[in-house]
Amino acid sequence: MIKFFVSGNPAPQGSKNTSAQKRKGVYTGKVNVYESSKALKPWRELVTWHARRHKQAKPLDGPLVLTVEFFLLKPATTKYPDYPLGTPDTDKLLRAIGDALTQAGLVADDARFVDTHASKRWATDKPGVRIQIEEIVS
Repeated sequence: MIKFFVSGNPAPQGSKNTSAQKRKGVYTGKVNVYESSKALKPWRELVTWHARRHKQAKPLDGPLVLTVEFFLLKPATTKYPDYPLGTPDTDKLLRAIGDALTQAGLVADDARFVDTHASKRWATDKPGVRIQIEEIVS
């Protein structure tokens, strides 16, 4: 079992923005697609760095269980004092984690996660994510 905590503000992955390409003031018919969250790149790099510290000789390549707990900063005012019911979406937060674990070489591919448990809570101490990976042994 691998367990670690990454301190920082979790950032979602998945929402995209687009812009039409122009060349010499004329639209080319092509579209640029980019992540809408500017916080995504540094967040994924941070998770990747921590994941590399737990990397083994070979990436985990069998069926895996992923348990992730996100701890988000609570705004000064919120309609939801008990739980973070608004954005970011849990599934978009998970995408960033899966891709970072794969990029780090800790897992062969995030498709290996056959069982995933995720939660998001208000941070009582510091924001971040607790990650646990378990191999399923037949």
